[in-house]
Amino acid sequence: MTSLYREFPLRQPSAWTNLFNFVKANWQAFADRGEYLRVIVTSDEKKRSNEQNKFFHGPVLDQITAQAWWDGKQYPKEFWKEYFRQRFLLKSEFTTPTGEVINTYWSTADLSVGAMSDFLNKVHAEAASEWGVCFE
Repeated sequence: MTSLYREFPLRQPSAWTNLFNFVKANWQAFADRGEYLRVIVTSDEKKRSNEQNKFFHGPVLDQITAQAWWDGKQYPKEFWKEYFRQRFLLKSEFTTPTGEVINTYWSTADLSVGAMSDFLNKVHAEAASEWGVCFE
């Protein structure tokens, strides 16, 4: 099964043409495999706020870095940032012709306000439940 995700921000008339052409070029291939394309129309969400970003990179990661011990070891802030990104922000998974799996991940800069809130909630919950981090 192939995972497909594509966004077409409708900010100019040519975007309608691009959307139509994309669906026209791909719907039959998916239908032939018993998979169907789904078109979802939604309003544009605002990108995550600078405050959310500062909160994650400051108080959240600082508290985790200071308090979390994993198997008798502490890890730096960069480790925790990447750990949580890989844990909760999987974007796509690709398999190369040789069978190697390559994962790509969302950057927090790409997240909407709502998605960043969900991410922060997951980080808080795991840090507290798995490593006993207390957030003040």
